[in-house]
This record gives sequence, structure tokens and C-alpha cells, in this order.
Amino acid sequence: MSALAAAAPLAAGPQTPRRLRRAAEILTAAREVFLDKGFERSSVAEIAARVGVVEGLIYTYYPTKRELLNEVLRGLYGPLLQDIEAGFGRLSGLRSRLRFLIWRHLRVYVEEPGLSRIVLHEVRTGPEYFRSVLHDLHVQYTSFLMRTLHEAEASGELPPGTDAELVRSLVYGGIEHRMWATLFGRGTVDLEATADAYTEMVLRGIQPRAADVALEQRLARLERLVAVPAGAPATDPAAVSAAAARRRGKAATRRRAP
Repeated sequence: MSALAAAAPLAAGPQTPRRLRRAAEILTAAREVFLDKGFERSSVAEIAARVGVVEGLIYTYYPTKRELLNEVLRGLYGPLLQDIEAGFGRLSGLRSRLRFLIWRHLRVYVEEPGLSRIVLHEVRTGPEYFRSVLHDLHVQYTSFLMRTLHEAEASGELPPGTDAELVRSLVYGGIEHRMWATLFGRGTVDLEATADAYTEMVLRGIQPRAADVALEQRLARLERLVAVPAGAPATDPAAVSAAAARRRGKAATRRRAP
């Protein structure tokens, strides 16, 4: 079950319209405080004051400050995931989808700096992160890129064996580093130009170059013409594969040579 679907219910108590309205007021105040001050520097007392209730009442709705944060995160990620899914569903192909996901992630840093600071500084920093609500949300958030990469590999846009996990780290980790200064008010970024440049950079790293594809095609033709190792039948698949591997290795060595 997804983290969104598994949202924790309110603490024990009748789910009356009045109680649900109060819970929404608490979440709104908690979101404002957490995004403004961060999780560690926020207090439940301050959240209660914004709602106009005593601190103890907050705990009858959300037993801990962490549970309150989890509900705030679910509320923030829900619309974001829906927006990405809608845009993603209208696109096809590696380049279009990759560019959209990069552009949309850059927007999070520009439009939701408070959320980005909480995620990077206060929630994702400890070993407990991998058992957290935020981790589950991030799995959903990055699943669009993983799907893009797997489908591109299946269609031949990416070579077999492309390391999707590594590409995911390259995309999201690189953007995080690029946007760090912007996140703390040091300069601005042109979303469109940055998305274009970063997309091209990633694609150059993961897609085979046209020259490499042409070389592979020439090698494939040569494999049908040249002799296989002495003593091996010409139709032996293992021998043909071994010969092809040696030729590809030599070709790769020549490409790397200065």
C-alpha cells in the first residue's frame, strides 16, 4: 500500500465533522510552521497557538510531532504526485519524459523551498529515513523516472543493462547540488534553460552516440564475414559471441585512445 493510501488516521476519537474540521486547521497551522521554521525548530505549542487551542488538544489528534509532520508531508506530496502523473501521462519517449521530470523537479526547489529544506536537512538525514513516510513518498516520486528508463531500454532508446538506479541518483542528486545555493537565497535559476541543459547532459551520458551505433552495426556485419576461432564450428553461438566481444573491446579501446 502506498504512503498516500496508508495515511494514518486521527488519534482515537469519533470522526465527527467538527473533529475533522479541527484536524484540518491543525494541519494547516503545522504546515505553515514547519515550512517557515523547519521541523526541529518548530514546537507543538506554537502550532496550537496558531489554531487557538491548548497544546494538549493537538496530541488528541496527532500523538506525536513526527506524526503531525508525516501528515503534512502526505498533504504536500499528494497534489505534487498528481500533477506529475498528469503531465507525464501526456508524454512519450525518453527525451520528452526526462526533460519534463527534470523541469518539474527544479520547480519544487523554486516554488516549495520550505519543503525542500525540510526534506534535505531534517527528515532525510538519518538511518530511520529508509523506514519513514518520506522514503515511501520519494519512491513514488521517482517512480516516473524509473518507468521512463525501463521503457526506454525496452524500446531500444537506451542500451541493455542501463543502470536505472545510477541514473536516478545522477538526475536527482545533481539537481539537488545545482539548486543548493538557490534554495538558500543565493541567486536565481532559469528553469527552462536549466532543464534543457541538464536534459542534454544526462542524455549524452546514457544514450549511445550515433557513431557508436554505426560502429556496432559495422561490427555486426563483420561478424558474419570473418572466421571464428580455430577449431570452433562457424555456427557455434558461443564462438561468435566471443569473437564479437573481443572486437567490441578493441573498438572501445580505440575510441578511448587520445
